[in-house]
Amino acid sequence: VAGRILEPDGAFRTGEYVAGWIKRGPTGIIGTNKPDALETVEQLLADAVAGRLLNPPQPKRAQIEKLLARRHVRVMSLDDWHVIDQIERERGQAIGRERIKFTHIEDMLAALADYHSELAPG
Repeated sequence: VAGRILEPDGAFRTGEYVAGWIKRGPTGIIGTNKPDALETVEQLLADAVAGRLLNPPQPKRAQIEKLLARRHVRVMSLDDWHVIDQIERERGQAIGRERIKFTHIEDMLAALADYHSELAPG
């Protein structure tokens, strides 16, 4: 409801929110997703003001990174995103377009790995 997740009993699930296709199904474009995201962020901010957000015992970045590593979650850094952005733009320029976006995560990660291997010494 408005970006908040409901429990089976109808109560809001504390600290969990959705936007975009997971919120309303696979329809729309970026322009459609922006207002959806805004609505969700407004709910999150209202919950923050009301003190209804999660309060993890160890909210530090290092703790989050450890949790993600334990769960084997592949994290993409901002620097990685900049590389992907650059690769997409270069792919587009080759055929006269602004960019060609990756459509499969595996392809994106392979391109990122190739980029980093080209920078590695030896």
